[in-house]
This record gives sequence, C-alpha cells and structure tokens, in this order.
Amino acid sequence: MGDWFFNIMAKNNIEEKTMLTKKLSALKTLLEQMEVPERRRDVENISNVRWLARNLAVQNKEHPMFETTQRTIVWVLRNAATLENKR
Repeated sequence: MGDWFFNIMAKNNIEEKTMLTKKLSALKTLLEQMEVPERRRDVENISNVRWLARNLAVQNKEHPMFETTQRTIVWVLRNAATLENKR
C-alpha cells in the first residue's frame, strides 16, 4: 500500500508517532543492508536522515532496495517536521 494509505490511517498524534516509529525501524533495517557509515545509521537524529537523503545514492544507487529506502527517508523528513510542530 502507498504512503497515502498510512497517512489517512494516522488519525491522531499518537497514531502518527507510532507510524513514524515504524518507518524509522524499517529505515534502520534497510540501512543495515547498504553501504552507510555506522555513525549515519542513527536515524533518530534528523541530521543523519538529511545526510542520507543527500548521500545515500553515492554507494547504493544500484542496490535493489534503494528506491524504497529513498522514499522512506523522504517520508520521515516530511512527517518528522510535522510531528515536531504539533508538540
């Protein structure tokens, strides 16, 4: 299912935080399979996620899960900012 489905399903702030937690967990799992510096794998740090958005393709553009990982990074960047504003 597309991201639109999950965004519709996240009706309140608690569900949105849960969805963000799930996306971060999935991102961590995806990054374990890729060539990424160890210190940049901490996706709880938003600056690392921004770094990944800019640099992930350098070593991983041919990886079969690259597009999925990139879409997940974009989702996290868009939604993490939204959640921060709601606090």
